[in-house]
Amino acid sequence: MPQAIQPMLATLVDQPFDAPEWLYEVKWDGYRAVVFIDNGDLRLVSRNQNLMTVAYPELSVLPEHVKGRTAILDGEIVALDDKGRSSFSLMQQRTGMGEGGRRILRTRDDIPIAFYAFDLLYLDGYKLLDAALEQRKDLLKSVLTTDELIRYSDHCIGNGNALFEAAAQHGLEGIVAKRRSSCYLPKRSREWLKIKIVRRQECVIGGYTDPRGSRENFGSLVLGLYDDKGRLIHVGHAGSGFTGLSHDEMWQRLEKLKTSKSPFFGKVESTRPMHWLKPELVAEIKFSEWTHEGGSGTVKMRAPVFMGLRFDKKPTDCRIERAASTAIEVKKAEAGEAV
Repeated sequence: MPQAIQPMLATLVDQPFDAPEWLYEVKWDGYRAVVFIDNGDLRLVSRNQNLMTVAYPELSVLPEHVKGRTAILDGEIVALDDKGRSSFSLMQQRTGMGEGGRRILRTRDDIPIAFYAFDLLYLDGYKLLDAALEQRKDLLKSVLTTDELIRYSDHCIGNGNALFEAAAQHGLEGIVAKRRSSCYLPKRSREWLKIKIVRRQECVIGGYTDPRGSRENFGSLVLGLYDDKGRLIHVGHAGSGFTGLSHDEMWQRLEKLKTSKSPFFGKVESTRPMHWLKPELVAEIKFSEWTHEGGSGTVKMRAPVFMGLRFDKKPTDCRIERAASTAIEVKKAEAGEAV
C-alpha cells in the first residue's frame, strides 16, 4: 500500500453547468484528509502531508467502518454547526498546530465533527487510481458503513445547476463537478472543477498594521498571494472577523514572526504604519469581490474578513487563482487536455 498520496485538486471555474458526463458533489468546508487504514491502524494526513490523527480521536473508529484490511480513502473532516452544516469557523476553533508545524492537534472537544468520504484510492492490494471515478465511488459506497460520524459524500449526475442552487439556499460554500470517467491524478486537474458560492481565499499573512482607537496589539493583517513567478503580491488588509480571544491568540503568533524586511514584491499601500512578518501563516479570508486597482493591473479583495488560520496548507500553495471559463474548461476536459 502506498505510504503517501498527493490529493487531486480541482480547477476553479466561474459558473455551474449541467452535463451528463459529470457528477456533482457538495464542496465541504473543512480540512481535506487522506485516510490510511492498515490492519486496524489509522493515519490521517492533510493535503500538505501534516499528521492529523491525534486531532480527531473520534475518527479512530474509521477502520471499523471499512470492509477491508487495507484501504486509502479521500475525504473531508468538517465541524458542524447547530444546523448540521459544515463550518470552517468552528473547525478553526477545534483545531491547532503542534510544535514544529508538522502535527495538527485538537484544542477543543465540545465541537462535533464528521468525516465525509468521497473517494476510494486503494483497497486490499488493489490500487484504484486508474479506475473511473464512478466505479471508485460505487465501490466506496459498498464497503463503507455510515452513521452520524462517518458519512458517504453522495452525488448527483448531470444536474449541476440544481445542486448549486440547493447548496446556496443552505448556506454552503459551493459544489465540485467531477468527470464520471476521470482517473485520480495527484495534481490540480480540470477533470475536477470547483464552483464557489461564497468567495473564499487562503492568503499568506505577510505583515500587520498598527491598531486604531481602542484596539490593542494590531489593526489589520496584511495579506498576500504568490504569482506565477513566486512573488508575494499584496491583495488586501483584513481587520474584521476577530473575537477578543482570537485577536489575542493571533497577536501571540504574529510576535514570533516579526522581521525587518517586507516579504512582498513591490510597495504595499496602507494608511497606517505596517510591520513585516515571515510569511509562514495562512489565513482563510471571506470577501465580497475582486477589484482592479486602476491602471496597475493588480487586484485587491473588497471587504476581506478573517475566518481563521489554515494549518493544513502551505503558504507557497496560496496562489493567485482566477476563475476560468466553465465552458472552456469543460470542453478541454472532455477533449482530454491536461491543465
